[in-house]
Amino acid sequence: MTHQIPDEYINGDFDFGFTSVDEDELNNILNASEIATSEEIQAIQEKLDMVIEMNSTCEGTGAVKEQYDELLLVKMNEIEQVIMPLLINLKKNKEKDYLYWPGGQREAQCELQIQKVLNITRG
Repeated sequence: MTHQIPDEYINGDFDFGFTSVDEDELNNILNASEIATSEEIQAIQEKLDMVIEMNSTCEGTGAVKEQYDELLLVKMNEIEQVIMPLLINLKKNKEKDYLYWPGGQREAQCELQIQKVLNITRG
């Protein structure tokens, strides 16, 4: 199964921050780079230890998870409010086999809902 890659990913600005180099270029970069001092490494290690400790406590991870869960709930409710009216209206009058939805009105309403969903999911 082949999927077409959306233009936003092909032509996007995000490139992961790496550049292709050959061995000589890599050696030049490595030789020109400053090597971190042991004091700098120790400072980084201390910061890393502090982050790990904060994330390993019940309070730290619990607070982060709680914030994430709240944000997720808000986003899911927003999506629900966009989708549910369509589904409820499609369910109405089950004894009738056809829906009348003029093209211009249908296009405008669908475009509005598409934009709402994209605003929620891509914010």
